[in-house]
Amino acid sequence: VVVVGAGCIGGAIARELSKYQLSVLVLEAADDVSQGATKGNSGIVHSGYDDKPGSLHAKFCWPGNQMFSQLDKELRFGYQKNGSLVLAVNEDEIKILEDLKKRGETNGVKHLRIINQKELRELEPAVSPNAVAALHSPSAGNVIPYEFAIALCENAADNGVEFRTRRQVT
Repeated sequence: VVVVGAGCIGGAIARELSKYQLSVLVLEAADDVSQGATKGNSGIVHSGYDDKPGSLHAKFCWPGNQMFSQLDKELRFGYQKNGSLVLAVNEDEIKILEDLKKRGETNGVKHLRIINQKELRELEPAVSPNAVAALHSPSAGNVIPYEFAIALCENAADNGVEFRTRRQVT
C-alpha cells in the first residue's frame, strides 16, 4: 500500500495500516515529515459544534475528538484538552450561541454549555470585558501539528512502514 504525504493524515493512515500484515510505503515530497499542510495547521482539536449536520465533518469530528486522549497516552505528542469558548458580546449574539449548541448536540457533541458572564470570568479572567456569555466546549483541545505528525510517523516506522522523502507524486 502506498500512502502519499507524511503529515497528520498520511501519518495517521500509515500508523493504522502498520497494525496489519501489509507492506506500506509513505512517499513525501518534502525533505521530512510534516512539511506540507500540517506545518501551517492551527492544531485545534475541534469538538464539532460548528459542523453542518449530516456532513462528513459532523459525522467524524466528535468521535475523532474523543480519540486524542488515548492517542496521546500511546504516542506522547503533547495533546492539551483545554476546551474552547465562543463569546457573545451582546444579548443578540446569545442566540448564535444557542444555535451552535443545538447544532453541536445534533452532531452528537457532549458537554456543551452556555455560560453566563460571571462563570465566564471565573473560567477565563482575562476575557474581554465586553463578553456577556459564551458557549463552552470542554472537550476541545490542541496539539502542535508537527509533533503530532512526527509521533504518528515514528510509530508507523517503528512498526515497519517505509518512508521515502523527496519523492513527489504527480
